[in-house]
Amino acid sequence: MNSRATTAFWAHYNALQPEARRLADKAYRLWRDNHWHPSLHFKKVGDYWVARVSEDYRALGIESKGTVTWFWIGTHKEYERLIA
Repeated sequence: MNSRATTAFWAHYNALQPEARRLADKAYRLWRDNHWHPSLHFKKVGDYWVARVSEDYRALGIESKGTVTWFWIGTHKEYERLIA
């Protein structure tokens, strides 16, 4: 599976605290190497694909033709509101 990120994703990413960005970078490298690594909890929720960045952060994407387009990253609390 390939990936890309939207401008909106990068805006959300840049708004994160430095430690959260560091964790996001680490999670992305892990996802790139092994989408199904247990720590990522990578799964489909409704129309979205979700990756766990940390206990407190999630990233959301939409898959089309083998490419996940990441469009959002933020706190778990915000994530729960988005998917509700």
